[in-house]
Amino acid sequence: MNQVMVGVEGISDEGAVRAILREFGLTVKMIQGKNGKDSLLKKLPAYNNAAVHFPWFVLVDLDSADGCVVEKLSTWLPQPSTNMIFRVAVAELEGWLLADREAVADFLGVAESKIPRNPDSLSDPKQEIINLARKSRKRDIREGLVPRPRSGASVGPTYASDIRDFGQRYWRPRVAAEASPSLARCLLRVEQLAARLNG
Repeated sequence: MNQVMVGVEGISDEGAVRAILREFGLTVKMIQGKNGKDSLLKKLPAYNNAAVHFPWFVLVDLDSADGCVVEKLSTWLPQPSTNMIFRVAVAELEGWLLADREAVADFLGVAESKIPRNPDSLSDPKQEIINLARKSRKRDIREGLVPRPRSGASVGPTYASDIRDFGQRYWRPRVAAEASPSLARCLLRVEQLAARLNG
């Protein structure tokens, strides 16, 4: 299996990235970043240089449903290397996860009818997941994903690891891509990379 170096903002992103690569027969060699968006973008030129010799996949959040992905891509990485896939999730990776409505409803323990149908239009998909988790039938989801009162935290204590595990084990990228144009574009790029590597 062909391996790919990966750069992400945080550990919650790892699972979904592994699932996306797995769809096209690719595996993760090593995951870099995980210290937030600003840190990842600072390292992006170095990752791009490294992609001359080894394939890379770097994912960042747009952090706004009304931002321009094309503009951000060209600003953050004007000249991507041939083997660099640099993608921007609209508005956050959680939007891509929500696009697999059946799987995310089962994971969160809520009715599928509660899951938004147009995740790319959400301004804060992470908050959407937390709000859904508040209504979960599952105690571990309520206690793990929802921030504790007066904790000052924006997410619950197991949010990052739970989202990572869901992305890797249960989320279906191709199903989700049917409801998320930004994810569909990402899958196309990964498919093209896999075809080059396997050619």
